[in-house]
Amino acid sequence: MKKCLIVINELSGQSKNIDEQKLLNLYSMDYEVTLERIKTSEDDWSPDGYDVVVVCGGDGTFNRTINKIKDPSIDIIYYSFGTFNECAKTKGKVNENLIKLDEFAMANKRLIGYVAATGSFTPLGYIVPPDQKKKFGIFAYIKKVIGQYKVYNIPATIKFNDFEISNNYTLIMVIDSKRCFGFKFNKLYKPNDGQVHVLLIRSPGKNSFINKVKIFFPLFKAFFIGLRKEINKKNIVFKAAKSLHIKLTEETPFDVDGDMYMFEDLNIKVVHPQNNIYIGNFDKVKKS
Repeated sequence: MKKCLIVINELSGQSKNIDEQKLLNLYSMDYEVTLERIKTSEDDWSPDGYDVVVVCGGDGTFNRTINKIKDPSIDIIYYSFGTFNECAKTKGKVNENLIKLDEFAMANKRLIGYVAATGSFTPLGYIVPPDQKKKFGIFAYIKKVIGQYKVYNIPATIKFNDFEISNNYTLIMVIDSKRCFGFKFNKLYKPNDGQVHVLLIRSPGKNSFINKVKIFFPLFKAFFIGLRKEINKKNIVFKAAKSLHIKLTEETPFDVDGDMYMFEDLNIKVVHPQNNIYIGNFDKVKKS
């Protein structure tokens, strides 16, 4: 009999809504099932010896899973129980049981679920403690928004298509999604279109009150009004790319699907995963 590993990340924002018995009933019909729980940041699990790995958690859990499993014969099924669940909300469909994901962006050798970004507000993705997410949900992030309203001054050269641009930026974002932090701003997103979108907001300089006012307007345009077409202006650039190279002057923290990773030279391209990767229907395994 084939073997299935179910991994439940109890640190994820909505983990209390997971119905373990539903999960066991659903997969024990076809598999010999083992259940693992992640209770601390030090807890680990291995996919070795399993035919299917079913993982319940947030965007970061999903990212770590698709990068952890190297054996292409292991199927991956993800149920979203995080705080924002941006990847599932973009790429899943609630009226279908399993949605197969056919392409991902890859940053160097790391698959991206939906976003890789650095600069203004991006630390929000990884600085909120898990216990705060579980207790307050999205309000745990909102509490920290004002403190993260900062002007960054990140020197970078970005090359993609036949386009090259060098400047200092307060936000560098590569997104393969229509949404981020709940904002459905990327109106050009189409699933499986072989490209990502690059959003660059130029830095006006140091982190001062006047400069915070200056970055408010391009940030407002991008996230509150939304981006419906490509833009190439002095303060904001928004373009599609099949691949790109970001050259920074030093190692810089990026928010990748809610986890922090350091990059200095960053090559991003669209790839087709070796594994069968599915997003499952949340309602199938949540508590009634």
